[in-house]
Amino acid sequence: MERNLRLNWPDLVKEAIKRRKSQRLTQEALAILADVSKPTLNSFEQGKTTLTLASILKILHTLGLD
Repeated sequence: MERNLRLNWPDLVKEAIKRRKSQRLTQEALAILADVSKPTLNSFEQGKTTLTLASILKILHTLGLD
């Protein structure tokens, strides 16, 4: 059976940025911890959707949003 999941991308990005800032992490520090490039993290925080799912999941996991 197929399940359709809806994702509110802008709200997810806002929450990720909020968590990064509350943890006092710079983009550079989070990129290192999540094992993604700084441009990838920057693209994520700008709400771009051309990222790989693996990169997105790494960022979300590092912030405790998985």
